[in-house]
Amino acid sequence: LQQDGEIIGGAGLITNDFISRMDLYPWLCALFVDEAHRRNGYANLLMQRVQEDTKAAGFDRLYLSTEHVGYYERYGWEYLGQGYHPWKEESRIYGISLPTTD
Repeated sequence: LQQDGEIIGGAGLITNDFISRMDLYPWLCALFVDEAHRRNGYANLLMQRVQEDTKAAGFDRLYLSTEHVGYYERYGWEYLGQGYHPWKEESRIYGISLPTTD
């Protein structure tokens, strides 16, 4: 995400986010908006773009792992449970169903 030629945010789409749930994919990862540009809806725009890319790739679900509680639920994500990283930490796993296009 750019504003006036400056990168102010970004997000990725990967097959696994270093988490124990290898059966779930793809994953939204590295969602970030520069602190000076937060509270403008940019994170939601990035999430929507990744969801569109996921759908275009033929998937109907998307997942993410995070330590945040209450943030992603506002955007339709459902808490699925805990996942475990190789470095012995755990994160919350969320999933979202992507709308079908008829």
